[in-house]
Amino acid sequence: MRPVNLLSTRNGRFLSFGLMYVSEGIPFGFTGTAIVAYLRGQGLGLDDIGMLVAVLFLPWSFKWAWAPLVDLFRFNAIGGRKAWIVFCTSMMCLSLLLILTLDVKENFQLLLVLLVFSNVFAATQDVAIDSLAVSTLEPNERSRGNGFMFGGQYTGIAIGGAGAIALFGLIGFEAALLMMATLLALNLLFIVLFVRDPEAGEAPRASNMGDTFRTFFRELKTGVIGSGRGPIIALVFSVLPVGAMALAYATLTTIQVDYGFTEGQISTVTAMNTIMAATGCILGGFIGDRFGLRPTLAAAYLATAVPTFVLAVAIYTLGLQGVPALMLGGLIAAYGFCFGAVFGVRAAVFMGVANPAVGATMFTTFMAMTNLTVSYTNYWQGQVAEDYGFAPVLFIDSLLVLVSVAVIPFLRERTPVAAPQAAKID
Repeated sequence: MRPVNLLSTRNGRFLSFGLMYVSEGIPFGFTGTAIVAYLRGQGLGLDDIGMLVAVLFLPWSFKWAWAPLVDLFRFNAIGGRKAWIVFCTSMMCLSLLLILTLDVKENFQLLLVLLVFSNVFAATQDVAIDSLAVSTLEPNERSRGNGFMFGGQYTGIAIGGAGAIALFGLIGFEAALLMMATLLALNLLFIVLFVRDPEAGEAPRASNMGDTFRTFFRELKTGVIGSGRGPIIALVFSVLPVGAMALAYATLTTIQVDYGFTEGQISTVTAMNTIMAATGCILGGFIGDRFGLRPTLAAAYLATAVPTFVLAVAIYTLGLQGVPALMLGGLIAAYGFCFGAVFGVRAAVFMGVANPAVGATMFTTFMAMTNLTVSYTNYWQGQVAEDYGFAPVLFIDSLLVLVSVAVIPFLRERTPVAAPQAAKID
Protein backbone atom coordinates (compact mmCIF):
# COMPACT_ATOMS: atom_id res chain seq x y z
CA MET A 1 0.00 0.00 0.00
CA ARG A 2 1.40 3.37 -1.04
CA PRO A 3 2.07 5.75 1.89
CA VAL A 4 -0.33 8.68 2.24
CA ASN A 5 1.15 12.08 1.39
CA LEU A 6 -1.15 14.98 2.23
CA LEU A 7 1.23 17.43 0.56
CA SER A 8 0.09 16.14 -2.85
CA THR A 9 -3.23 18.04 -2.74
CA ARG A 10 -4.11 21.69 -2.05
CA ASN A 11 -6.34 21.02 0.97
CA GLY A 12 -3.86 18.44 2.21
CA ARG A 13 -1.11 21.06 2.08
CA PHE A 14 -3.24 23.53 4.04
CA LEU A 15 -4.04 20.87 6.67
CA SER A 16 -0.51 19.52 6.94
CA PHE A 17 1.27 22.86 7.25
CA GLY A 18 -1.37 24.05 9.70
CA LEU A 19 -0.87 21.01 11.93
CA MET A 20 2.92 21.13 11.66
CA TYR A 21 2.77 24.74 12.85
CA VAL A 22 0.68 23.57 15.82
CA SER A 23 3.80 21.70 16.96
CA GLU A 24 5.72 24.98 16.80
CA GLY A 25 3.05 26.84 18.75
CA ILE A 26 2.74 24.48 21.72
CA PRO A 27 6.25 24.96 23.18
CA PHE A 28 6.18 28.61 22.08
CA GLY A 29 2.98 29.22 24.05
CA PHE A 30 4.19 27.27 27.04
CA THR A 31 7.59 28.94 27.32
CA GLY A 32 6.51 32.41 26.21
CA THR A 33 3.17 32.68 28.02
CA ALA A 34 2.54 29.96 30.58
CA ILE A 35 6.00 30.05 32.18
CA VAL A 36 5.95 33.87 32.09
CA ALA A 37 2.61 33.92 33.93
CA TYR A 38 3.85 31.31 36.41
CA LEU A 39 7.10 33.13 37.18
CA ARG A 40 5.40 36.55 37.37
CA GLY A 41 2.96 35.07 39.86
CA GLN A 42 5.98 33.94 41.87
CA GLY A 43 7.27 37.52 41.96
CA LEU A 44 9.78 37.62 39.10
CA GLY A 45 10.49 41.22 38.02
CA LEU A 46 9.38 42.72 34.71
CA ASP A 47 12.99 43.26 33.66
CA ASP A 48 13.81 39.58 34.23
CA ILE A 49 10.69 38.56 32.33
CA GLY A 50 11.70 40.83 29.46
CA MET A 51 15.13 39.17 29.48
CA LEU A 52 13.51 35.71 29.54
CA VAL A 53 11.40 36.38 26.46
CA ALA A 54 14.29 38.08 24.68
CA VAL A 55 16.48 35.01 25.29
CA LEU A 56 13.71 32.73 24.01
CA PHE A 57 13.77 34.50 20.66
CA LEU A 58 17.53 34.52 20.17
CA PRO A 59 17.69 31.09 18.45
CA TRP A 60 14.89 32.22 16.16
CA SER A 61 16.76 35.41 15.39
CA PHE A 62 19.94 33.61 14.34
CA LYS A 63 18.49 30.48 12.72
CA TRP A 64 19.67 31.88 9.39
CA ALA A 65 23.17 30.84 10.46
CA TRP A 66 22.37 27.12 10.17
CA ALA A 67 19.40 27.26 7.77
CA PRO A 68 21.68 26.49 4.77
CA LEU A 69 22.19 23.00 6.22
CA VAL A 70 18.55 22.20 5.43
CA ASP A 71 19.02 23.34 1.82
CA LEU A 72 22.33 21.52 1.44
CA PHE A 73 21.53 18.23 3.18
CA ARG A 74 18.11 16.78 2.36
CA PHE A 75 18.74 13.25 3.78
CA ASN A 76 16.79 11.69 0.93
CA ALA A 77 17.22 8.09 2.07
CA ILE A 78 15.36 8.80 5.34
CA GLY A 79 12.66 11.18 4.14
CA GLY A 80 14.32 14.40 2.99
CA ARG A 81 13.33 17.49 4.96
CA LYS A 82 10.87 15.35 6.90
CA ALA A 83 13.89 13.82 8.68
CA TRP A 84 14.84 17.27 9.98
CA ILE A 85 11.29 17.86 11.20
CA VAL A 86 11.01 14.50 12.99
CA PHE A 87 14.39 14.84 14.70
CA CYS A 88 13.81 18.42 15.87
CA THR A 89 10.29 17.72 17.15
CA SER A 90 11.65 14.78 19.14
CA MET A 91 14.30 17.00 20.73
CA MET A 92 11.65 19.60 21.60
CA CYS A 93 9.74 16.90 23.49
CA LEU A 94 12.93 15.89 25.30
CA SER A 95 13.73 19.45 26.36
CA LEU A 96 10.26 19.90 27.87
CA LEU A 97 10.71 16.67 29.81
CA LEU A 98 14.09 17.90 31.11
CA ILE A 99 12.40 21.01 32.51
CA LEU A 100 10.31 18.61 34.62
CA THR A 101 13.45 17.84 36.63
CA LEU A 102 13.93 21.51 37.62
CA ASP A 103 12.64 23.75 40.34
CA VAL A 104 12.10 26.61 37.87
CA LYS A 105 11.99 29.26 40.59
CA GLU A 106 15.29 28.22 42.17
CA ASN A 107 17.11 27.38 38.93
CA PHE A 108 16.22 30.33 36.71
CA GLN A 109 19.57 30.36 34.87
CA LEU A 110 19.41 26.64 34.10
CA LEU A 111 15.81 27.13 32.94
CA LEU A 112 17.08 29.74 30.47
CA VAL A 113 19.65 27.26 29.14
CA LEU A 114 17.03 24.56 28.59
CA LEU A 115 14.66 27.00 26.93
CA VAL A 116 17.40 28.08 24.54
CA PHE A 117 18.14 24.40 23.85
CA SER A 118 14.47 23.76 23.08
CA ASN A 119 14.16 26.81 20.88
CA VAL A 120 17.24 25.92 18.82
CA PHE A 121 15.47 22.74 17.72
CA ALA A 122 12.13 24.50 17.38
CA ALA A 123 13.75 27.09 15.11
CA THR A 124 15.43 24.38 13.03
CA GLN A 125 12.13 22.51 12.71
CA ASP A 126 10.58 25.75 11.50
CA VAL A 127 13.31 26.09 8.84
CA ALA A 128 12.55 22.64 7.44
CA ILE A 129 8.76 23.20 7.47
CA ASP A 130 9.12 26.56 5.74
CA SER A 131 11.43 25.05 3.14
CA LEU A 132 8.73 22.49 2.35
CA ALA A 133 6.13 25.25 2.14
CA VAL A 134 8.21 27.42 -0.22
CA SER A 135 8.68 24.53 -2.62
CA THR A 136 5.17 23.00 -2.46
CA LEU A 137 2.68 25.87 -2.08
CA GLU A 138 1.47 27.26 -5.41
CA PRO A 139 1.71 31.08 -5.90
CA ASN A 140 -2.07 31.48 -5.54
CA GLU A 141 -1.98 29.41 -2.32
CA ARG A 142 0.72 31.32 -0.44
CA SER A 143 -1.46 33.76 1.46
CA ARG A 144 -4.03 31.11 2.41
CA GLY A 145 -1.30 28.58 3.12
CA ASN A 146 0.45 30.96 5.48
CA GLY A 147 -2.91 31.81 6.99
CA PHE A 148 -3.41 28.15 7.89
CA MET A 149 0.19 27.85 9.04
CA PHE A 150 0.07 30.77 11.44
CA GLY A 151 -3.49 29.87 12.38
CA GLY A 152 -2.08 26.49 13.40
CA GLN A 153 0.73 28.18 15.30
CA TYR A 154 -1.74 30.33 17.23
CA THR A 155 -3.81 27.23 17.98
CA GLY A 156 -0.67 25.64 19.39
CA ILE A 157 0.08 28.81 21.35
CA ALA A 158 -3.44 28.69 22.79
CA ILE A 159 -2.90 25.09 23.86
CA GLY A 160 0.59 25.65 25.26
CA GLY A 161 -0.23 29.04 26.77
CA ALA A 162 -3.85 29.38 27.88
CA GLY A 163 -4.39 25.63 28.03
CA ALA A 164 -1.36 25.08 30.24
CA ILE A 165 -2.26 28.01 32.51
CA ALA A 166 -5.73 26.52 32.98
CA LEU A 167 -4.14 23.16 33.83
CA PHE A 168 -1.81 24.70 36.44
CA GLY A 169 -4.61 25.04 38.97
CA LEU A 170 -6.11 21.64 38.14
CA ILE A 171 -3.16 19.27 37.90
CA GLY A 172 -0.10 21.37 38.76
CA PHE A 173 2.81 22.84 36.80
CA GLU A 174 4.69 19.57 36.28
CA ALA A 175 1.65 17.62 35.07
CA ALA A 176 0.73 20.45 32.67
CA LEU A 177 4.26 20.35 31.27
CA LEU A 178 4.00 16.57 30.76
CA MET A 179 0.70 17.09 28.93
CA MET A 180 2.37 19.55 26.53
CA ALA A 181 5.11 17.03 25.76
CA THR A 182 2.47 14.37 25.09
CA LEU A 183 0.63 16.61 22.63
CA LEU A 184 3.90 17.28 20.81
CA ALA A 185 4.45 13.54 20.54
CA LEU A 186 0.98 13.07 18.99
CA ASN A 187 1.72 15.78 16.45
CA LEU A 188 4.99 14.03 15.66
CA LEU A 189 3.06 10.83 14.96
CA PHE A 190 0.90 12.68 12.42
CA ILE A 191 4.01 13.94 10.60
CA VAL A 192 5.52 10.45 10.49
CA LEU A 193 2.37 8.88 9.05
CA PHE A 194 0.94 11.48 6.67
CA VAL A 195 3.66 13.89 5.49
CA ARG A 196 6.22 13.12 2.79
CA ASP A 197 8.76 15.46 1.22
CA PRO A 198 7.82 15.39 -2.50
CA GLU A 199 11.43 16.14 -3.48
CA ALA A 200 12.92 13.29 -1.45
CA GLY A 201 15.01 11.07 -3.71
CA GLU A 202 14.60 13.31 -6.76
CA ALA A 203 17.73 15.48 -6.58
CA PRO A 204 20.73 14.14 -8.49
CA ARG A 205 23.85 13.32 -6.57
CA ALA A 206 26.37 16.13 -6.51
CA SER A 207 29.78 15.25 -7.93
CA ASN A 208 31.45 16.31 -4.68
CA MET A 209 30.77 18.40 -1.61
CA GLY A 210 32.84 21.31 -2.92
CA ASP A 211 30.66 21.55 -6.03
CA THR A 212 27.55 21.37 -3.87
CA PHE A 213 28.64 24.29 -1.71
CA ARG A 214 29.72 26.36 -4.68
CA THR A 215 26.38 25.77 -6.41
CA PHE A 216 24.49 26.68 -3.25
CA PHE A 217 26.30 29.94 -2.63
CA ARG A 218 26.11 30.92 -6.30
CA GLU A 219 22.34 30.43 -6.31
CA LEU A 220 22.00 32.18 -2.95
CA LYS A 221 23.87 35.19 -4.30
CA THR A 222 21.67 35.22 -7.39
CA GLY A 223 18.55 34.88 -5.27
CA VAL A 224 19.47 37.82 -3.03
CA ILE A 225 21.18 40.39 -5.27
CA GLY A 226 20.27 39.10 -8.72
CA SER A 227 16.50 38.90 -8.30
CA GLY A 228 15.54 42.55 -8.47
CA ARG A 229 14.79 44.89 -5.57
CA GLY A 230 12.33 42.53 -3.91
CA PRO A 231 14.70 40.58 -1.60
CA ILE A 232 16.61 43.69 -0.42
CA ILE A 233 13.47 45.67 0.41
CA ALA A 234 11.95 42.61 2.09
CA LEU A 235 15.06 42.25 4.27
CA VAL A 236 14.75 45.87 5.44
CA PHE A 237 11.05 45.37 6.06
CA SER A 238 11.69 42.21 8.09
CA VAL A 239 13.57 44.09 10.85
CA LEU A 240 10.87 46.73 11.30
CA PRO A 241 8.05 46.39 13.88
CA VAL A 242 5.45 43.76 12.96
CA GLY A 243 2.56 46.14 13.47
CA ALA A 244 1.93 47.13 17.07
CA MET A 245 3.48 44.36 19.18
CA ALA A 246 2.96 45.11 22.88
CA LEU A 247 -0.31 43.15 23.09
CA ALA A 248 1.23 40.06 21.48
CA TYR A 249 4.07 39.01 23.78
CA ALA A 250 5.37 39.44 27.34
CA THR A 251 3.82 42.88 27.92
CA LEU A 252 0.36 41.40 27.33
CA THR A 253 0.90 38.72 29.97
CA THR A 254 2.36 41.11 32.55
CA ILE A 255 -0.51 43.58 32.02
CA GLN A 256 -2.97 40.83 32.90
CA VAL A 257 -1.01 39.70 35.95
CA ASP A 258 -0.59 43.26 37.26
CA TYR A 259 -4.25 43.98 36.55
CA GLY A 260 -5.09 41.23 39.01
CA PHE A 261 -6.45 38.55 36.73
CA THR A 262 -6.39 35.06 38.23
CA GLU A 263 -4.74 32.19 36.39
CA GLY A 264 -8.17 31.12 35.17
CA GLN A 265 -8.96 34.60 33.87
CA ILE A 266 -5.57 34.89 32.16
CA SER A 267 -6.21 31.51 30.57
CA THR A 268 -9.62 32.63 29.28
CA VAL A 269 -8.33 35.94 27.89
CA THR A 270 -5.27 34.29 26.33
CA ALA A 271 -7.41 31.59 24.73
CA MET A 272 -9.77 34.22 23.35
CA ASN A 273 -6.84 36.25 22.03
CA THR A 274 -5.17 33.31 20.30
CA ILE A 275 -8.43 32.00 18.82
CA MET A 276 -9.09 35.44 17.36
CA ALA A 277 -5.50 35.54 16.07
CA ALA A 278 -5.91 32.14 14.40
CA THR A 279 -9.14 33.35 12.81
CA GLY A 280 -7.39 36.51 11.64
CA CYS A 281 -4.58 34.45 10.09
CA ILE A 282 -6.95 32.37 7.99
CA LEU A 283 -9.28 35.24 7.01
CA GLY A 284 -6.33 37.53 6.27
CA GLY A 285 -4.87 34.83 4.02
CA PHE A 286 -8.07 34.59 1.98
CA ILE A 287 -8.33 38.39 1.71
CA GLY A 288 -4.66 38.67 0.69
CA ASP A 289 -5.04 36.14 -2.13
CA ARG A 290 -8.25 37.86 -3.27
CA PHE A 291 -7.43 41.58 -3.02
CA GLY A 292 -3.64 41.73 -3.09
CA LEU A 293 -0.93 41.31 -0.48
CA ARG A 294 0.32 44.87 -0.07
CA PRO A 295 -3.01 46.66 0.55
CA THR A 296 -4.16 43.86 2.86
CA LEU A 297 -0.88 43.98 4.77
CA ALA A 298 -0.95 47.77 5.20
CA ALA A 299 -4.54 47.66 6.47
CA ALA A 300 -3.72 44.88 8.93
CA TYR A 301 -0.64 46.73 10.25
CA LEU A 302 -2.65 49.90 10.88
CA ALA A 303 -5.45 47.90 12.48
CA THR A 304 -3.10 46.53 15.17
CA ALA A 305 -2.38 50.10 16.33
CA VAL A 306 -6.05 50.89 17.04
CA PRO A 307 -6.70 48.69 20.14
CA THR A 308 -3.13 49.35 21.32
CA PHE A 309 -3.62 53.12 21.22
CA VAL A 310 -7.09 52.92 22.81
CA LEU A 311 -5.71 50.86 25.71
CA ALA A 312 -2.82 53.32 26.11
CA VAL A 313 -5.29 56.19 26.47
CA ALA A 314 -7.43 54.20 28.92
CA ILE A 315 -4.46 53.30 31.14
CA TYR A 316 -3.10 56.85 30.99
CA THR A 317 -6.43 58.43 32.01
CA LEU A 318 -7.87 55.77 34.32
CA GLY A 319 -4.84 53.84 35.52
CA LEU A 320 -4.46 50.13 34.85
CA GLN A 321 -6.78 49.15 37.69
CA GLY A 322 -9.40 51.62 36.48
CA VAL A 323 -9.78 50.03 33.04
CA PRO A 324 -13.00 47.95 32.96
CA ALA A 325 -12.23 44.25 32.68
CA LEU A 326 -14.64 43.82 29.77
CA MET A 327 -12.91 46.65 27.88
CA LEU A 328 -9.47 45.17 28.53
CA GLY A 329 -10.53 41.72 27.34
CA GLY A 330 -12.30 43.13 24.29
CA LEU A 331 -9.29 45.18 23.20
CA ILE A 332 -6.98 42.17 23.62
CA ALA A 333 -9.31 40.02 21.49
CA ALA A 334 -9.65 42.70 18.79
CA TYR A 335 -5.90 43.11 18.70
CA GLY A 336 -5.40 39.35 18.37
CA PHE A 337 -7.56 39.23 15.25
CA CYS A 338 -5.66 42.09 13.60
CA PHE A 339 -2.24 40.71 14.54
CA GLY A 340 -3.19 37.31 13.15
CA ALA A 341 -4.16 38.89 9.83
CA VAL A 342 -0.71 40.51 9.69
CA PHE A 343 1.19 37.24 9.94
CA GLY A 344 -0.57 35.24 7.25
CA VAL A 345 -0.14 37.97 4.62
CA ARG A 346 3.33 39.07 5.73
CA ALA A 347 4.81 35.59 5.41
CA ALA A 348 3.25 35.25 1.95
CA VAL A 349 5.15 38.39 0.92
CA PHE A 350 8.43 36.81 2.05
CA MET A 351 7.66 33.58 0.20
CA GLY A 352 7.15 35.62 -2.95
CA VAL A 353 10.73 36.94 -2.81
CA ALA A 354 12.39 33.66 -1.76
CA ASN A 355 14.05 31.46 -4.39
CA PRO A 356 12.66 27.91 -3.82
CA ALA A 357 16.09 26.48 -4.63
CA VAL A 358 17.47 28.05 -1.46
CA GLY A 359 14.08 28.55 0.16
CA ALA A 360 15.08 27.43 3.65
CA THR A 361 17.92 29.95 3.74
CA MET A 362 16.17 32.97 2.20
CA PHE A 363 12.77 32.59 3.83
CA THR A 364 14.39 31.73 7.15
CA THR A 365 16.52 34.87 6.97
CA PHE A 366 13.42 37.03 6.58
CA MET A 367 11.63 35.28 9.43
CA ALA A 368 14.76 35.26 11.61
CA MET A 369 14.99 39.02 11.30
CA THR A 370 11.34 39.13 12.33
CA ASN A 371 12.22 37.23 15.48
CA LEU A 372 15.11 39.59 16.09
CA THR A 373 12.47 42.33 15.99
CA VAL A 374 10.40 40.43 18.57
CA SER A 375 13.49 39.99 20.75
CA TYR A 376 14.54 43.67 20.81
CA THR A 377 10.91 44.77 21.13
CA ASN A 378 10.34 42.65 24.22
CA TYR A 379 13.58 43.96 25.68
CA TRP A 380 12.81 47.66 25.29
CA GLN A 381 9.19 47.19 26.31
CA GLY A 382 10.22 45.40 29.51
CA GLN A 383 12.68 48.17 30.39
CA VAL A 384 10.25 51.01 29.64
CA ALA A 385 7.38 49.29 31.47
CA GLU A 386 9.52 48.75 34.56
CA ASP A 387 10.64 52.39 34.67
CA TYR A 388 7.63 54.31 33.32
CA GLY A 389 4.62 51.99 33.27
CA PHE A 390 2.52 50.41 30.55
CA ALA A 391 0.92 53.50 28.97
CA PRO A 392 4.16 54.89 27.45
CA VAL A 393 4.98 51.44 26.04
CA LEU A 394 1.60 51.25 24.32
CA PHE A 395 1.80 54.82 22.96
CA ILE A 396 5.27 54.29 21.48
CA ASP A 397 4.33 50.87 20.15
CA SER A 398 1.27 52.16 18.26
CA LEU A 399 3.23 55.02 16.66
CA LEU A 400 6.09 52.79 15.44
CA VAL A 401 3.62 51.05 13.13
CA LEU A 402 3.80 54.03 10.77
CA VAL A 403 7.47 53.30 10.03
CA SER A 404 6.65 49.81 8.77
CA VAL A 405 3.60 50.92 6.78
CA ALA A 406 5.73 53.46 4.92
CA VAL A 407 7.85 50.63 3.47
CA ILE A 408 4.98 48.36 2.33
CA PRO A 409 4.33 50.14 -1.03
CA PHE A 410 7.92 49.35 -2.08
CA LEU A 411 7.67 45.58 -1.53
CA ARG A 412 8.07 43.50 -4.70
CA GLU A 413 8.29 39.84 -5.67
CA ARG A 414 11.63 38.47 -6.83
CA THR A 415 12.70 38.07 -10.43
CA PRO A 416 12.55 34.27 -10.98
CA VAL A 417 15.88 32.43 -11.02
CA ALA A 418 16.77 28.87 -11.94
CA ALA A 419 16.71 26.15 -9.31
CA PRO A 420 20.11 24.87 -8.18
CA GLN A 421 21.29 21.37 -7.53
CA ALA A 422 20.62 20.13 -4.01
CA ALA A 423 22.83 17.72 -2.11
CA LYS A 424 21.63 14.17 -1.60
CA ILE A 425 22.60 12.19 1.48
CA ASP A 426 21.82 8.49 1.16
